[in-house]
Amino acid sequence: MSEFKQKALIASGSAAVVTLFLLSMLGSAGIAFAADVPPDAEIADQGEFWSLTIHMMFNGADAETIEWDFGDGSPVSTEWNPSHTYAEPGDYVITQTVWNSYNGGSSATGYYLLHVMGNPYVEYVMPAGAPAMDRVYVQTHGDAVQPADPVWEGHEFLGWFADAELTVPMVWPTDMTAPLMAYASWSDVAPGITHTLTIRGADGTTVDTIIVSDGQTATIPVAPEGKTVTYYTDSDRTVEFDWTVPLTSDITIYRKVVDATVDPEPEPLPGQSDIVSIGGTELTLIIGAAVLGIIAIAWRIPSVGAISLILIALAAIGILGAVDLPELIEGFEGVRL
Repeated sequence: MSEFKQKALIASGSAAVVTLFLLSMLGSAGIAFAADVPPDAEIADQGEFWSLTIHMMFNGADAETIEWDFGDGSPVSTEWNPSHTYAEPGDYVITQTVWNSYNGGSSATGYYLLHVMGNPYVEYVMPAGAPAMDRVYVQTHGDAVQPADPVWEGHEFLGWFADAELTVPMVWPTDMTAPLMAYASWSDVAPGITHTLTIRGADGTTVDTIIVSDGQTATIPVAPEGKTVTYYTDSDRTVEFDWTVPLTSDITIYRKVVDATVDPEPEPLPGQSDIVSIGGTELTLIIGAAVLGIIAIAWRIPSVGAISLILIALAAIGILGAVDLPELIEGFEGVRL
């Protein structure tokens, strides 16, 4: 192999294009990096992809072997053009490493950021007061099927439209590669005013959009399992967004995703337990105190009554776990039973 081709490998390997063919589902998490991505690495942003399954394509030259690290902790692939399915939506950095053996061997590495959005969906937008319809997810490159006409008592359904002004009739696509908004039209209802709530992720890309009728509140999305999500009105994430405020205009908010934390159980104090229990020593003292109390009352012996009260107090201390009862009794030589 010539020296020229070896250099071509490094150039093409470090700039190899990742081509994505989509297949498959939903929302987004924080950026996931392969373990060995250098902090100063140049990462080429490949944009958003509405799928969970992607296909990588190497377009370089002169490489003899290749490895793909998909950035989600899964095993690396040594295929030239592998497919990979992510477990959940999110932002992932793919690492591509190629080698050849010319002149002692050389390698080249490229890093590519993918915004894996999940399956595209159809959002059904209704005017205020109309019955709501759930969002429907569609397989990437699948058909967006027109639903059965909805029913709203006192109104006649007039059809689906592609715009909020109800001027463009909906044409249901047969190759879904992005979310679709379908606006319902009804008799006796003027075109509704709606607003778009745009949610951006850690890197500023759009991770979700919510269509809200004017004057209505948006519904907070479900957080990914094991994650805590907070939404802010500013990109610096200093002012938290209030989901109880009705929307009167389009708005963009910014989310922060962190691992959910579980508050640890408080450590019990020395001698304490979660459940108060009566041990054998405490039970013996209680029974002895009761017997002595009966004797003191029957025989009218004040000293026995005093001993009974002392035993009851010691039993109470033992039950509460505040003092090690056996040690206290052992050191309490003034009492003889």
